[in-house]
Amino acid sequence: MKNAIINKAPIHVDLNPNRDEIHSGICIKHNPNIYMFVAFNDELGKFDGYAILRGDEIQQYRYWDEEELSEIKTNNFSEFEGKLPLENINSFYDCLNELTEVDIIAVFTDEDEDSNFIGKIISINPEEIEFKLIDDEANWMETITIEIEDINYIGFDSSYEKELIEMLSEKA
Repeated sequence: MKNAIINKAPIHVDLNPNRDEIHSGICIKHNPNIYMFVAFNDELGKFDGYAILRGDEIQQYRYWDEEELSEIKTNNFSEFEGKLPLENINSFYDCLNELTEVDIIAVFTDEDEDSNFIGKIISINPEEIEFKLIDDEANWMETITIEIEDINYIGFDSSYEKELIEMLSEKA
């Protein structure tokens, strides 16, 4: 994985046997606790936000082949490079703590792998977050509590979250 990070090489990460999922992008940090990458959106043909997975779920990865590399229509990786304090992010708690200032994030949990929670972190402690939900029309909803140990994916700064933030600013 170190070479993939150094070379900024797009890779596919396979989460089998834990979950039947493959994630794609450029890894920017990996340790036993987290795998952080700039996610690739194949529908847009460009890199689209950050994603963080649990490091111990990474079973295998592979570099993209030539055909897959040709799917990059716009190489905008530099828009995401160097924006995060990677030296301060070494666990899911660290990640979430850094994201308390971010307007909108997405989290997936082990309890419901088919849906995610979109919203803003209201408060955090080492065990849980208080999370204010937002709907797809940028209306704030209820606040829920999510156990940090139940979170298996964190996403932020994608076109979807940016669209919600723009909708919020138009309502203000």
